[in-house]
Amino acid sequence: MASPFESLIGTEVGVSRWFDTSQADVDAFADVVGDGGWIHNDVEASAAGPYGGTILQGFFMLSSLSRMARNLELPSEGVFNRFNYGFDRVRFVSQVPTGTRIRGRFTVVEVESRPDGDERVRLTAVVEAEGIDRPAVVADWLIYFRYGS
Repeated sequence: MASPFESLIGTEVGVSRWFDTSQADVDAFADVVGDGGWIHNDVEASAAGPYGGTILQGFFMLSSLSRMARNLELPSEGVFNRFNYGFDRVRFVSQVPTGTRIRGRFTVVEVESRPDGDERVRLTAVVEAEGIDRPAVVADWLIYFRYGS
């Protein structure tokens, strides 16, 4: 059977809606993963810092890819399940002020057929921040597609 993903190589398969960010989000993320620091969580100190306020954690934006990818237009016929297989490359390109809306943009760049008939699909995932010209995050995201039941 031909891969339903082969014809999608080089194709953008979705752009998420914009997601709001807030200081409460940044603080909650810091509490859960331990990624706190004055540049993220101290509103008063960061106001005098290099960005004029707090900024989103890089891993906050990276982990937001999961919710951003919920409505991707990916083939689903015969797919039993899909799994987050990991990342080959992640770059945090731009600092994003807290309160800036972010969204994800996804392009299929590679498909690897596995001996068991499953596939590993590489997406370029880009987190865009409203009002910022450069991407916030660029990542090579690997998703494993298991076929059958």
